[in-house]
Amino acid sequence: MKHTLETRFFPYVIKPGRYAGGEPGQIVKDPRGKVKYLHAFPDKYELGQSYLGLQTLYHIVNKDDRFLCERVFAVDKDAEEVLRREQIPLFSLESQRPVGDFDAVGFTLTYELVYTNVLAMLELAQIPLGASERSDTHPLIMAGGPAVYNPEPIAEIFDLLFIGDAEEGLPEILAVLHEMPEAGRRQKLEQICRRVRSVYVPAFYDHQRKPQVDFAPETIEARVEKELKPEYYPRQPIVPLIETAHDHLAVEIMRGCPQGCRYCQAGPIYRPVRQRPPVEIIEQTVAQLGNSGYDEISLVSLSSSDYQEIEQLTLSLSRRLEQQKVSISLPSLRPGTITPELLDAASRVRRAGMTISPEAGTERLRLFIRKEIPDAAILDTCRIAFERGWMTLKLYFMIGLPTESEDDLHGIVKLVKQIYDIGYEYPGRKTINVTLSPFVPKAHTPFQWDEMLEAEEMLRRINYVKRHNRIKQVNFKYPQVEASFLQGLLGRGSREMNGVIVAAYRKGCRFDGWSEDFRWDLWLEAFTENDIDIDKRRMPLAFDSPLPWSHVRKGVSVSQLKAERQKTSLQLTRYEARPKRDEKEVNADTAPEFGRGKKKVAARSAVAPTKNTVRIRWGKDARLRYMSHLDNIRFIERAIRRSRIPVSYSQGYNPTMKLSFGPPLPLGFTSEAEYYDITLDSNLMPYMVENLRRAYLKGMSIIEARAVVGKNKSLSASVNRAAYSIPANKILKDIDLERNIVRIMDADSLEVERVGKNQTTVVDIRPAIYEIFLRDENLHMTLGIGEGGYARPSEVMALLAGGKGYEYLMYCIHRYDLYRVDQRGEQISAMDV
Repeated sequence: MKHTLETRFFPYVIKPGRYAGGEPGQIVKDPRGKVKYLHAFPDKYELGQSYLGLQTLYHIVNKDDRFLCERVFAVDKDAEEVLRREQIPLFSLESQRPVGDFDAVGFTLTYELVYTNVLAMLELAQIPLGASERSDTHPLIMAGGPAVYNPEPIAEIFDLLFIGDAEEGLPEILAVLHEMPEAGRRQKLEQICRRVRSVYVPAFYDHQRKPQVDFAPETIEARVEKELKPEYYPRQPIVPLIETAHDHLAVEIMRGCPQGCRYCQAGPIYRPVRQRPPVEIIEQTVAQLGNSGYDEISLVSLSSSDYQEIEQLTLSLSRRLEQQKVSISLPSLRPGTITPELLDAASRVRRAGMTISPEAGTERLRLFIRKEIPDAAILDTCRIAFERGWMTLKLYFMIGLPTESEDDLHGIVKLVKQIYDIGYEYPGRKTINVTLSPFVPKAHTPFQWDEMLEAEEMLRRINYVKRHNRIKQVNFKYPQVEASFLQGLLGRGSREMNGVIVAAYRKGCRFDGWSEDFRWDLWLEAFTENDIDIDKRRMPLAFDSPLPWSHVRKGVSVSQLKAERQKTSLQLTRYEARPKRDEKEVNADTAPEFGRGKKKVAARSAVAPTKNTVRIRWGKDARLRYMSHLDNIRFIERAIRRSRIPVSYSQGYNPTMKLSFGPPLPLGFTSEAEYYDITLDSNLMPYMVENLRRAYLKGMSIIEARAVVGKNKSLSASVNRAAYSIPANKILKDIDLERNIVRIMDADSLEVERVGKNQTTVVDIRPAIYEIFLRDENLHMTLGIGEGGYARPSEVMALLAGGKGYEYLMYCIHRYDLYRVDQRGEQISAMDV
């Protein structure tokens, strides 16, 4: 399988790093005697690997010697095409084992728009799409996550669905499988249903969700873990080799939300509130940073500022992490709970983004949805942020909430204008980014019975808000309204939606949550073919109508939800705004200045300067060939941070390491001739290089390191030659290599096309080809770089191979030297330029 992927898959996909695995924190176990469990995330790697729940469950399963856990993600359309063309089954990242060889596959379903991706993954794995079509030779197909709180639209796809917190439930399911490896499929499902709470096996129920066997419970109670145990969280997280959606360390500080917003599904499904002790959070953070090297941590919860000790926790962490230049972000802050001291603690290194969620434009509508936040709290929170130096704020509003009127829409415009005016009082150009998100009625909320606006009306309301905004520094963003409408249709549907999902998949629907891939026209065809009137489905539901999720119980009862929905007002939370600072009381050192500032004079240092530039030569082997140049930079920065060497940082609001890199290495290449300069705050000591070497990834190596003096030009500008090699036996046997070398070297010009973003240009690369020769069963090339001209190795290989089969060769090239040839023809090593 490995050879097949290296020759027929990785060279032909856009981002091979998504599928290659090999990250720090990855666990590869001997499968003998173990239950082989595959955790599947039905979206792109960049999103899935950022999901905190995946990291947690991966660690929990793998620490049990009875099990092994590997990962698989949805492949993008280019990779799907290659897998189908080459008839390669979908495979795991860790062992590249086909998905069909596992005992169980568990999908995390974060929302409804990933359902077609689930079908694509099953089909690529050569597993039947319907649960009833599978035999004892197929793995059990399971699912969990927020979307399974209404499991009916996907009930015919999955063998079982787990409802609730899975930290204890998933190992319990795998333990049953471990005890009965030779049992048939139905026997395994029966024992899981009997012995594991919160499991729903659709095959044991009819279409009215009534049990057909005596051991299946009538109501499935969602699992709730009473405490968030420290052993749930790994000391060594998986650290992606490529850039992901959230490129930071996520640390869960609290699960559940103390607020009771009527529109929010996360509130009821994650209750009760469980706070982790600050000592455990700090211990986990320090350990995970030491094993990852991230430059930012995110304190994750549904409402971080509602964590009782958030100010003390943030201050304690910021003091510990300031010297390492690790910043802290608080992704979910509730207006009225934010203090200047909290923001000061969170911004000691750099200011992360700040999101404030008013949800509605007027106090009336916020009261109705039980978002009990007065305008004064929102405005005061924004004032604190601007006072503390924030230049950009993100605001989040919902459009289409029940009882919303034009006054509420105008209230959004008015509130945004007030926030911008507050920002204008403080120096610097301010930007307000506003997200307008369509309301979608969700199961297990008081608004689950409410009407969902049709897409055209939703778009009209969004455009109303945008049209009445007159401020250039206010930017609006919103998802496709049709995609939100689809999410609501699927989320409130029953088993008849299974036919729609399969039909849409067969028509080509994939990645429905991505605007560039979403095909509403195909979904409309699928609804029509299954005789489903979407206009009727969006209408309000009667309180006494049967709900497809009525057999799933989480938190409050249906009667309590009805009572909550019928409440129309609450008393507005009393809020006392901070008094605005009197300008006369403002200290002269902190007051904003206008006009020409005082001339700044550098302070005279009392000690001799100690800054020191060090040049490092490093290399990487085939295990890391799918990391891009930016990925390499990111991991080197993390290694430097983990090594604790005294690196120098730039000044300002966003301090960065003082690093300078040599010419980028093309994707897929290995190398022993990569270079970067690093500025230290002290003289270079031998132990520093050893610390850095230990912090490097497996597959990366430090070859040489020494101080450099008096170097003015950058590394990239200093070198003009790059030497590459490739095993000659990798090149197709029907190519006359020696003859083609002579033809290229004898040519006066060699024109190739280079395709850019906006245009295609023709370039003569012959002046930049200095040598091509065969030696020791390897093909060698010396090509120009920088001022020596520029010829890409891929362009030369295409000429040598006659334009056929050379793509695979791009993953066999090794760079073994970078140097400079001066005007006298003398060769100078990159370590000496």
